[in-house]
Amino acid sequence: MTGKYTYVKGIPIEAQYLYKKAMDMYTRGKIETALIYLRQTTVIAPNYSKALLQMGNCLAKLGQNVEATARYEQAIQIDPALKELVEKRNGSIH
Repeated sequence: MTGKYTYVKGIPIEAQYLYKKAMDMYTRGKIETALIYLRQTTVIAPNYSKALLQMGNCLAKLGQNVEATARYEQAIQIDPALKELVEKRNGSIH
């Protein structure tokens, strides 16, 4: 693996590996592929707030704003500290 990789406590290693692959695809501009990896990540770890947040970002880039907002709201329910980040990035969510 390249780049810095930090283990996230409580998240299965398989989910973390898929998340890392998703982020690699995202930075390469392969949004649809990143979304596939993120969906697999959340099947394994449905409470992985970072994956849900990034899923929202992918969906927003693909113009799927209703689903993106739903993923952002899920991420915030799991980790309320993400609310400010989401609002800065996307404007207020309702």
